[in-house]
Amino acid sequence: MAARKKAVVNVEEVKAVAEETVKAVTDKAEEVVKEVKKTTRRKTTKKVEPEVNVFIEYMGRQAAAKEVVARAMDAYKAAHEGAEIKTFEVYVKPEESAAYYVVNGEGSTEFKVEL
Repeated sequence: MAARKKAVVNVEEVKAVAEETVKAVTDKAEEVVKEVKKTTRRKTTKKVEPEVNVFIEYMGRQAAAKEVVARAMDAYKAAHEGAEIKTFEVYVKPEESAAYYVVNGEGSTEFKVEL
């Protein structure tokens, strides 16, 4: 009969290798869980805002509010180059076919755009 060799196993070394393996697997699993949570969070918290358009209709005419605001802003900037604008308010008066604007709390009858 052939002689059998006995394997000598150092229990402490096996235990250390097992602990390192468990730690590596646990760390990787935690990374995967964090990534899944991030991806899930992005998908559920990301809100898509609808496009909003406001139109002013009067006497058979129509004006888009954002166009009126843009025209008023352009008129102010053309007359006041380099002026800092902190607040900008637009008041539409359909009965006058005009929009008046107030910049930084200051208004004037000259601050007017025709609709």
